[in-house]
Amino acid sequence: MAVPHPDEELQRLQRLCRQGLPRAVVVTGPNDFYRHEAVELLLAAVPKDAELRRIDAVDDRGGGSAEDDADERAAAGDAPAEGLQDVPELGDLRGGGLFAKSAFVCVRRGSKWWQRCATVLAAQLPHTARGCGLLLEAPKLDRRRKAAAALAKELADAGAWFEFRDLYETSFGSTSLLDGELAKWVKRRAAALGVPLSAEAAVLVVVQVGKSLAELQAELHRLRDRLGARPERQPLGPDALRGALTCSFESTPFEFAEAVLARDEVRALRSVRAMFDRGVRGKDGRRDTGGVLPFTASWTWQALAKAYEGRQLLEAGVPLRDVPARLAVGRFADRFAEQVRKNDLPALRRGLLALHHCQRLARTSGEEPDAPLEQFLACWFGRTPLPGAEDLEP
Repeated sequence: MAVPHPDEELQRLQRLCRQGLPRAVVVTGPNDFYRHEAVELLLAAVPKDAELRRIDAVDDRGGGSAEDDADERAAAGDAPAEGLQDVPELGDLRGGGLFAKSAFVCVRRGSKWWQRCATVLAAQLPHTARGCGLLLEAPKLDRRRKAAAALAKELADAGAWFEFRDLYETSFGSTSLLDGELAKWVKRRAAALGVPLSAEAAVLVVVQVGKSLAELQAELHRLRDRLGARPERQPLGPDALRGALTCSFESTPFEFAEAVLARDEVRALRSVRAMFDRGVRGKDGRRDTGGVLPFTASWTWQALAKAYEGRQLLEAGVPLRDVPARLAVGRFADRFAEQVRKNDLPALRRGLLALHHCQRLARTSGEEPDAPLEQFLACWFGRTPLPGAEDLEP
């Protein structure tokens, strides 16, 4: 069964906390941001009069992982615990100490702890005293042992097992970041902070800041501090974020389109390299750049089309100083006027056709995602001929 959206898991956890904590709750999954939020919810739900023991179970020795076999674990000192004497913290769950009627044990980064203690935990959990409980957090838990698998199933059936997956950059069957969970998450969080963003602006934040939810959240707080919290204002577009984002990775689709219309080939090529070199290499050595190409192509298309409209007005006799206002360009009107002045209609038509060809190549050629953009630049700057009609067929 597919893992639900992290927000749905968090809402389910909130309902559980309101009902009262059970004898054990497990928080797992690769999304460390949501795991942290989940643990904070659990700790807030621990009764004020309960004794709380916190354990950071990270293995500083760098011993075996959950994928090691039993012999390697034993050699590293990670042999499975055999009884309560090997896991004394579980004794707290039999009842509170001298100064508390109940007790909770919170184990953070507990992959190793679970690996060693799951069998004892499964045996001791039925003896947990009323009002006591275990809170266990880990990115991944090994369920290969019979006792661990049975315990995991028991907790899942009881609704006490929560798994927080990563957010998807794009939706299924789409390459657009606009449809992805990550940009929608940024949009929701920004609105909650009083800095409403348009969908395009949310994508720009993702492209420029990256995939880390903690970094994205921190950047949204900086935006709120810099721009002010005003929930009633119209959603901010990408132009409004220019110069406001502080967590930069050298270039964005916004800057790429600006370099294209400024006819600065060196800057445009540098922008492509900066955007694609930023990706994290996967196990196969390939860079994970998500939806950089479709968002860059989409934003550049809008910029070229807007400049085309402006050039039409200019050639129809509208003074250049009035063109931005006629097209409702409020911010950076001078820059837009310069783009209109510098690019004539044949050049802009050539650019739109070349960009169409670039998008087609991205769908059909199997090339690396940066190659179509480089071919677009080669055509835009006149180094290669414009594709023929047969090349532009869908």
